[in-house]
Amino acid sequence: MRTFVCLFLLLYLCIHTEAAVQFTDVTDAAGIEFQHFTGATGKRYMPETMGSGCAFLDYDTDGNLDILLANGTNLTLVDATHAPRLYRNVGNGQFVDVTEAAGLKVPMYGMGIAIADYDNDADPDIYFTNVGENRLFQNNGDQTFTDVTQFARVGDPSWSTSAAFFDADNDGWLDIFVCNYVEWTPETDIPCVVNIAGETPPPRTYCTPNVYTGQSCRFYRNRGDGTFTDKTEEAGLHNPIGKSLGVTLLDYNDDGWIDLAVANDTEPNFLYRNNGDGTFTDEAVVMGIAFSETGKARGSMGIDAADVYNNGGTTIAIGNFSNEKTAFFYAKPNDPYFSDAADAANIGNTSLRSLTFGLLFFDCDLDGALDLFCVNGHIEPEVSRYQQHTPYAQPPSLFRNRGNGTFQDIAKQAGLTRAGVGRGCAYGDYDNDGDLDLLVSNNGVIEDYSKARLLRNDSTPPYNYLRVKAIGTRSNRDGIGAKVRVTSGDGVQQQIVRTGSSYCSQSEGVLTFGLKKNETAAQLEILWPSGEIDRYRQRKANQLIEVTEGASQK
Repeated sequence: MRTFVCLFLLLYLCIHTEAAVQFTDVTDAAGIEFQHFTGATGKRYMPETMGSGCAFLDYDTDGNLDILLANGTNLTLVDATHAPRLYRNVGNGQFVDVTEAAGLKVPMYGMGIAIADYDNDADPDIYFTNVGENRLFQNNGDQTFTDVTQFARVGDPSWSTSAAFFDADNDGWLDIFVCNYVEWTPETDIPCVVNIAGETPPPRTYCTPNVYTGQSCRFYRNRGDGTFTDKTEEAGLHNPIGKSLGVTLLDYNDDGWIDLAVANDTEPNFLYRNNGDGTFTDEAVVMGIAFSETGKARGSMGIDAADVYNNGGTTIAIGNFSNEKTAFFYAKPNDPYFSDAADAANIGNTSLRSLTFGLLFFDCDLDGALDLFCVNGHIEPEVSRYQQHTPYAQPPSLFRNRGNGTFQDIAKQAGLTRAGVGRGCAYGDYDNDGDLDLLVSNNGVIEDYSKARLLRNDSTPPYNYLRVKAIGTRSNRDGIGAKVRVTSGDGVQQQIVRTGSSYCSQSEGVLTFGLKKNETAAQLEILWPSGEIDRYRQRKANQLIEVTEGASQK
């Protein structure tokens, strides 16, 4: 009898025990030697503390994810020393710096990165957002890039932050949405101070966005000939009050047209409904994501959206300033209105003291439920002088989806204990083992906290997965905007192929679906932006499937 009970308990534990989530910092071992540069001179220029982003991409299309890191430079003079860094994945967990050989050693005060095949030629192109002129680099297909900014006419000279490629009009060509922040130059800089008892004169600090005028976001329509046209005003997207820092793609009304959710710093957030006629309407106030639950605009930075409960609903997460909870706006299936469910999801109080920039939804343990990763870090290096319990460098948060509507922060248990001044973050399977690894960029005001981090996913047991790469034909080649549904023994999951999200960063374009212990996916369905639907049945787990638009048997 005792033997039977022991066997029963062992079987129960095998079925019900959660996977042990573990991430390992492999930055040094992988050969990543990047330290973010801000150009700080002691004048406390506002851009110094806001950057920058990171990205996973396969720039040479060899099947291995490479790493791209935005970087700052000097704000008042041309400096060719500091530039973005591109690391090529050479296999076996190793990366090599190929920035100069790829033609990307170009000085710019970098903020964000967006990756997509805007010219539909089967390789990824790069759009850098900057303090000053943005840059578009076309992939030449030979491991090099050419700066085509002037020809393409997308060199917005504002202070730009996050950006996203998406097909606004479903014509098969990717357009660009660019977040812009505030009106700032070194010449118009406003000195800000903080009053500390006993200190005269009061020390200078980094300003809040309240002291500057906002800038409107920009929308560039792809003409299909390598050039773009600024359609911001015609599309209804001109709004200078935004002070925008993050953008995510979604289809919250499920009408087949990609919408935009935009995180604004100290101003109401935007939720732009795509009207399907080349115009957009901001419905953030009416739909419930413009403000906090108390009706206040928050210091919003990073943003992401997903169906986290696998029920057809939509969740929008937004990282906010310290002493402001991370937003977790949830709209139930068949209910277009959002309410902030941060407290109900056990995210609110846990996130209260963190200052969250980048965040993203991903399935850290391949159990079929999307989790939430957040990178944190304050904007003021000396914040502890006047806020005793608020650190400058902060560890990340990893909110594990418990599958019952609540989340649990397991960052410490998962080995994510190193504090940093987190800004951007992205996910991708750089080692091709099926689970999702993490890339984190840190701000460089203080050297110890400014290094980028590559975090390898070593979670056990190795649950099953299905990875899906969309290749459009009538739709844009990257399949951005395609809705992919995977049905398995545990239900239905849906994700959208996207760019943008997080903060100034870009995750890989391949979608990863955790299958837990299911050895097959009963059905794979892709709803393309063109309206085409492809369906595949009984796909074995633990593989990457390339799905080409229109290729399934009808």
